This record gives sequence, structure tokens and C-alpha cells, in this order.
Amino acid sequence: MLRITREGDAGSPSLKLEGRLEGPWVEVLRKAWEESKASSDGDKVTVDLGAVSFADRKGRELLLEVQKKGTALARVSEFMRHILADHDEESD
Repeated sequence: MLRITREGDAGSPSLKLEGRLEGPWVEVLRKAWEESKASSDGDKVTVDLGAVSFADRKGRELLLEVQKKGTALARVSEFMRHILADHDEESD
């Protein structure tokens, strides 16, 4: 299960994630991110990963994709840093 809470305002939109980023929740996050991005008037969207306990391969891929497109990943735990780094190594 993943809880997505929209925070901030149109000038500094943020998505706070809590739980596990896996399975169908990956597409739910993608949709929430796209909606936040569309309503941000070009401002950077932030995704808060402080309460994420797991991300599967598709979840990692989405996080790396949105980061590449200018989204800031905030409060990235050591665990999530490890997951994101492992994904980078798999691509080499």
C-alpha cells in the first residue's frame, strides 16, 4: 500500500509518499506526479521519500525517470539511496 499526500501550493508542489512503491501503486504515483507537474506552472515538483519502506523495479525506474525530468527527490533514506544506486549499477 502507498499513501500519496499532495502538499505545498501551485508554486512549490510536493508529493509525500508513505509505504511501499510497488505493483499498481507505481502507476498511481505516475498519475499523481503528472497532475502535479501539469499544475505547477513550470515549478519543480518535489517527491518526499522519507516514509517509503520499499520500491520494486518499476518503482525505482519511475523515481529515476521523474528525477531525470527535473523532480527533486527529498528525504531519501539510506535504504532508498541503496535501492536507487543498485538500479544504476544494474544498467551498466
